[in-house]
Parts: sequence; C-alpha cells; structure tokens
Amino acid sequence: MADNADDASEMAELHLAASLAKPKVILPPLTGHCFYCHSLTTDRFCDADCRDDYDRDQRRTLMRKRG
Repeated sequence: MADNADDASEMAELHLAASLAKPKVILPPLTGHCFYCHSLTTDRFCDADCRDDYDRDQRRTLMRKRG
C-alpha cells in the first residue's frame, strides 16, 4: 500500500515526464523585422500584440498537425 509520499513522488515523476515530452519552441533568429507583421524592430516582435498573435498562430498550426 502506497503512502502519501509515494503518491506525491509518482505525481512529480509524471509531471516531469509530461513537461519533458512537450516540444521545444524554436524562434527564428533576429532579422531586424517583426516575425508577425514584418515591420522594422530591434527585437523579435514590434509589440506584445504581434507576439501574442504569433504564439496563437503557432499553437493553431501545431494543433492542426496533431489532428
């Protein structure tokens, strides 16, 4: 019979395995342009809206690939 410590350890192992199984997000290198709207910028995105839109589109693409 497992006690609370055994149950907690098993849950921790499951969470670790799940987090390691997640795909790594790879962003393209800095180009001087926003990845989403292609306007000039010194960062990957010109503002938080473009960053959020890019992330949303990437998640949608990933969900389509998974079916």
